[in-house]
Amino acid sequence: MSIQRNRAGAYVELIALAKARVTPVTGRVLIPYQAEWGAPAQAVDMADTSERLKESGLLVDELELAAENGATVVGYRVTNEQEKTALYAVPDSYTIEARYPGTRGNDFEFMVRSALVDSMKKEIVIRDTKGIYDTETYLVADKAEAIEILKKSAMVRLKDAGATTLGDLAYTPLAGGITGTGVMTASDWSRIFNRVDGLTFDVFYLPSTDKAVQAACKQWLLDRRVKARKLAQLVVAGDASKDGDIEAHNERSRAMNARYIINCTLAGEHINGKTYDSIQWAAWIAGLVAGTPANKSFTGVKVPMKLAKVDWSHSEVIKGLAEGTLMATRDGYDYIIESAINTLTTLGTGEREDFGKIRVSMTIDQVLNDIYATAKKQKAKLDNDKDGRGMFIAAVLEYLKIRGQQKAIADNFTFTEDGSKTSDFDYAFFKLFAKPLDAIEAFYITWEVA
Repeated sequence: MSIQRNRAGAYVELIALAKARVTPVTGRVLIPYQAEWGAPAQAVDMADTSERLKESGLLVDELELAAENGATVVGYRVTNEQEKTALYAVPDSYTIEARYPGTRGNDFEFMVRSALVDSMKKEIVIRDTKGIYDTETYLVADKAEAIEILKKSAMVRLKDAGATTLGDLAYTPLAGGITGTGVMTASDWSRIFNRVDGLTFDVFYLPSTDKAVQAACKQWLLDRRVKARKLAQLVVAGDASKDGDIEAHNERSRAMNARYIINCTLAGEHINGKTYDSIQWAAWIAGLVAGTPANKSFTGVKVPMKLAKVDWSHSEVIKGLAEGTLMATRDGYDYIIESAINTLTTLGTGEREDFGKIRVSMTIDQVLNDIYATAKKQKAKLDNDKDGRGMFIAAVLEYLKIRGQQKAIADNFTFTEDGSKTSDFDYAFFKLFAKPLDAIEAFYITWEVA
């Protein structure tokens, strides 16, 4: 009976994952960012504009760029741990403080007055002097109710500080908010990598141009892939002063050289009127990678760019492609992704040429992540015999069938017990054969003129 329940669970889990993989919002992109608003050192899912407004005030360009292609943005506010929260204290009564630490809290002010509709109650009005958040008005009977109801506020929280009841107070600003924004060192990034290691994400955006930090991030993600079986892509970029130097970009590609790392060279004016360096455009690329279903290629995708910092020459494009550098090129009045490639150029053990394409690499990661995740949930729930292993095989085959129908993989897949190894005790061995599909990019036509 228990095996039947687990069988259904395995099927439902994998089928749901398979069907969801063609929906952009299911792609998750982790964006570490520095700002004056947001929960420090906490990962926060932001699936739409309303959630980003609440958590960032739509003030962080990297979050907005990453969200443009429909992926779920996982924001992670990075600080130097020196941030302080803006507040105002009423002695022996209450303290009202900004929802998050940082200087943004200094923009808020509040007022307490007798309610216009009920003189026995109080109105608490919270106002954003920058006008980003709408003014909030709360009707409360007493301080205890105010503490609870202000938990819904996008701007502030109220804490009890004594026995005195709420009294009228004219508009009063919060003060004392201190920034947590500063230069992040290699040790800071090491701390951040450790903190986000257990999170679920498909793409990681690294907002650092430091070569040592990029190398450390590459190693961290490799360890995460090998040891924890958590597969994710990484997007990097370079120093703004070298955005026009193709050799600097190519040097970075050679240093990365991995199928799970993408090197962004995009730089220039966005259609929103702002000019971004490659390190900022890398957030857009990260969102594009996460938001593009694995059965689709984004070669030729239009880039929301008015004018690039550099229009690469033909020879520069050819050299960049050979080095594994992701580039945007002019196509008439538009800019498009020249080829959706990662930095893999020198093949390692078990790697092939097609692994250098983002679509292929993402498909491999998605299939393995889905199977690993389901196996983890089924751990210790299936008997280690022919029937128990058969249940898991059947579930995976049904999943692969859907991925084949989606054209993410070829339809000649297999998933069987590994005949070269013996499943015994609490170990079970399986073998997966599946070919990720790529898209046609180069059309070679021989014309025999009649």
